[in-house]
Amino acid sequence: MLAVPNEVNRPIDDGLMLKMDTACKTTRDLVARNPIEDDLWDGYVVAHAWPFVTALYSGVEQVFKMLLMATDPELSVEKVRKKYGHDLSRLYAALEPDDIDHIEVHYREHRSLFEYLQQHDKCATAERFITHINGNDTASGYNWWRYALIDPKSHPATDLWTMCEIWQAVCCCLWTRRSGQSQRCERRLSRRLLKPLRDIATRATASYRDFQSDLRNWESHIDGDDLAAWVDLLVKSSRGSMDQVHAPDALRGDLDKMAQQAIEHLSDRRTIPDVQLLLLPASRRERAQADFQSVNPDEQMLLQRVQRIDCDLTWDPHTGVFRWAGESPVGDSDAGLSAPTE
Repeated sequence: MLAVPNEVNRPIDDGLMLKMDTACKTTRDLVARNPIEDDLWDGYVVAHAWPFVTALYSGVEQVFKMLLMATDPELSVEKVRKKYGHDLSRLYAALEPDDIDHIEVHYREHRSLFEYLQQHDKCATAERFITHINGNDTASGYNWWRYALIDPKSHPATDLWTMCEIWQAVCCCLWTRRSGQSQRCERRLSRRLLKPLRDIATRATASYRDFQSDLRNWESHIDGDDLAAWVDLLVKSSRGSMDQVHAPDALRGDLDKMAQQAIEHLSDRRTIPDVQLLLLPASRRERAQADFQSVNPDEQMLLQRVQRIDCDLTWDPHTGVFRWAGESPVGDSDAGLSAPTE
């Protein structure tokens, strides 16, 4: 059950919501465009990650506090600052149960797509992940990272894109409360991934009324869930197994073309040709190039999972997670955790 406003909720200020949302989107964009790679120098990963990690800690902390103030009219910025400090675990535990459920739905979808998160018990739920990056009961994870450039002490490993997802999930809680639309959570990973696929289908069927009806029937054939049908299509098209796609023969060829367009979209990393760049004012060239090179880690991971030949990726609409054949159970090992550590 997703959270909805009630009579004691404080009205959410549009200006503050816009500011928080913009900060979240900007930080996500910067993280997506600056993947962190290993280096022979131990401190490189920490130094490279530091500006993103500290921004994400601050963003997650502030959005938790904003959500608490939206649900408790007695709380002010000063009160919530004094009461919780930088303790992310206490902030999370203080949220309304419906808000926690909302965040866990976001997190469960995210974790099911990114395989490395499934190998670690400390990443099993949003609550456990937050407890881990919080420094467990010490509530010092943020401070450890703030001083990581000059203090050689160890600090909790983290995953930048997962912190981005937590921040975005809480922003979604705020927007859901503001709109009162308890069941329409458009920022969930499954719906974000489905949007470009639907756009491709819309363009392909714009002039064909009969085709639209057949396509609609195909999209809903797996438990009425569009994403499940699309994931099944992308896997089978990638392997040249279109004969296994559940669709009328007349539709299969068009579905294959749409699948290839979708795969091209998911893998598109083109850059603007130099000639086009020269036509732009100098002040706009760098930004234009960066915009065109924008990378979406969610779409990249979906493509990798779809094209793997050792598993059959599926979307399970009943549990709201991605699954694959031979899925291994969650382990308790730290090995391989995608995290900047020294």
